[in-house]
Amino acid sequence: MSSGLRQRIVGALVLGALGLIILPILFDFADPLKIDHSSRLPAAPEIAPVEVNKAQRPEKAEESGVLDTLFDIAKSAPANESSDVSRGLDENNLPQAWVLQVGSFEVADKADNLMQQLRDGGFKSFVKAAAVDSKTYYRVYVGPKADKRRATEEKQKIDLAFKTDAIVLQYVP
Repeated sequence: MSSGLRQRIVGALVLGALGLIILPILFDFADPLKIDHSSRLPAAPEIAPVEVNKAQRPEKAEESGVLDTLFDIAKSAPANESSDVSRGLDENNLPQAWVLQVGSFEVADKADNLMQQLRDGGFKSFVKAAAVDSKTYYRVYVGPKADKRRATEEKQKIDLAFKTDAIVLQYVP
């Protein structure tokens, strides 16, 4: 056998051996559509449901209408600027509440329009009807607030944004 033929055969065998070693490393011949159905998660534990009893109202508890009248706007009065107590409980142990009266209208649609503008501006507002001298007025309020300072800060924001002169009202039981 000639030396040229021997070199070609040895070269072909070396290339074949390299192909058998390198090709499986470069290419993954596993089936890509094969799905592994084995799970490594442990089985779910057995948990017994716990029954919670519903809270019952004590038999001796009295019905109190104090909270219903807490934010009664009809009993609100303008806050005096000299009061140094801006939050906490009053003499009847009720929380002091502050609301802003932003506007008063004879037509309900105008009051509803202002209320919607305030809500769109991010203020919690509501409309309440009030009878004054046999006329019905629709008053727009913002609040309630538990702190007079926050009510005053909100008053300034509302006055600037809506060009009004809101009144800070304090709830008087």
